[in-house]
Amino acid sequence: METIANLVEPIFLIGLLSFLFYFLGRRQGSPLGGSPILFYATGFFPLYLFIYISRRMSGAISNPRRRFPIEQRLDHILVHVILRIIDYSVLGLFLFGGLYFFVTWDAAPYDLAKVFQACMAIVALGFGWGIVNLVLMRKWQLWSFVSAVISRSLMVLTGVMFVPDFLSPDAREVMAYNPLLHAIQLFKLGFYPRYPALLLDRPYLFYCAVFFVFFGLVLERVTRKSES
Repeated sequence: METIANLVEPIFLIGLLSFLFYFLGRRQGSPLGGSPILFYATGFFPLYLFIYISRRMSGAISNPRRRFPIEQRLDHILVHVILRIIDYSVLGLFLFGGLYFFVTWDAAPYDLAKVFQACMAIVALGFGWGIVNLVLMRKWQLWSFVSAVISRSLMVLTGVMFVPDFLSPDAREVMAYNPLLHAIQLFKLGFYPRYPALLLDRPYLFYCAVFFVFFGLVLERVTRKSES
């Protein structure tokens, strides 16, 4: 039941924002024109993919149910990530398929390769950040609250509801350090061929993705040894 609620949350937010900005007297389209629902969907979907993968790994690190003696904690973490990818792959098919048939034909990706690259980068970022969260939660119980606040603040810091290139130069310079912003820009670029993406730095995004995976694996290994 909790898994269903986590999957429904981004759909609820997309519908709520579309209602507020479209039906309550503000009938303008998205900042890029076209359907505002699609604009919000291409922001909230990759954001919640990151949130969904990076949280709820605690079962893998605290009291995992081992079926075989050779199982390690990392095995449970990888299974968690794979199941989350499957969940969101199905959600993406239903979400964008529904938008394509009932809202706008633009919901079909213009460049599927960019969408796939963005999702893989988000999975890597979520993997590393999730392990960091696990370790900090074990050392500091209040971190679960701090992590939840950080996750929610990402709605403002990652360009979900606006186009980062339309901000002031100072704001763009600060936000450019957030790799998730680049991933969401790349995801949106897969749907909007004219999406303003001067801020997008693909090498920086993929270097960060590789670093997060490497750092997560090292941190998992080190903490596992210290706890054994």
